[in-house]
Amino acid sequence: MKSKKDYDSKSCLNKIFFRLVFLILLGFMFSTKASFGQENLRKAEKSFRDWSVFVSKDDPKMCFIASQSIKGEAFRNNQKLSSVNRDKGTLYIIKIMKRDGEYEGTFYAGYPLQVGSKAVLEIDNKEKIVFFAHPSPKAKAEKDHAWAQKFDQKKLVDYLRKGSKAIMSAISHRNTVTKDTFMLTGFSDALLELEKRCKLN
Repeated sequence: MKSKKDYDSKSCLNKIFFRLVFLILLGFMFSTKASFGQENLRKAEKSFRDWSVFVSKDDPKMCFIASQSIKGEAFRNNQKLSSVNRDKGTLYIIKIMKRDGEYEGTFYAGYPLQVGSKAVLEIDNKEKIVFFAHPSPKAKAEKDHAWAQKFDQKKLVDYLRKGSKAIMSAISHRNTVTKDTFMLTGFSDALLELEKRCKLN
């Protein structure tokens, strides 16, 4: 599991995610016509089927691709719930600036996650990547997000490039198990576009 130091190093990133939460609450859809509605972010630069490219106007610049889940399910005591009060799950692949070809995978759950819990992303029923919820969250963004470990980032991107569908299983603070389905069509093209728009310099 990540150390507290690892999480502290993400404080700036978490602040940005806190702003992104507002957009998800408004139910925005990722498309070339959709705007974040925030001064620090532009509308999607370009969309490739299920994935869209976003570039901030802030300094330092932030670049990422994102996709919302096409299906969300919830279970309690192994029983499927007919409905739950939550936002759509969103998967982000953020480009780490100043480091060529390095990314960070982040999951927005749409609800407070169980503190320090694991969320597992399974790609095509073959490969799995574990994301971790914050061990001592304070800000809302820290409660609603989970992060892949640093040593898994390259594998995560490689799996998503090759895959067609990914399912994220996570646990809420109320012990509800959720499953979000993400389609991976357009992922590779979106990642290439991200590299073009967010070069090292």
